[in-house]
Amino acid sequence: MTVLLELLILFVFLALVWPVIKKENWKEKFIDNRHARSILIVFILILLFVMAISVFFDTFYPLERLK
Repeated sequence: MTVLLELLILFVFLALVWPVIKKENWKEKFIDNRHARSILIVFILILLFVMAISVFFDTFYPLERLK
C-alpha cells in the first residue's frame, strides 16, 4: 500500500512540475556549462557510491530478526 502511495505522489509531482521542466533549456544550463556538468558528475558518483555501500551491507550484513 505504501509503495502505491509513493508512486501516486511521484506521478502527481511530475504532473505538476513537467510544464516547468519542458520550458527549460537543459543542454545550455547543465551540459554546456562546465561547472554544472562537474557538479552533476559528482552527485551521480556520490549516488552510485551510496547505493553500492547499501547493496554491500544488505548482502553481507543482513538485518537479523529478533525473537
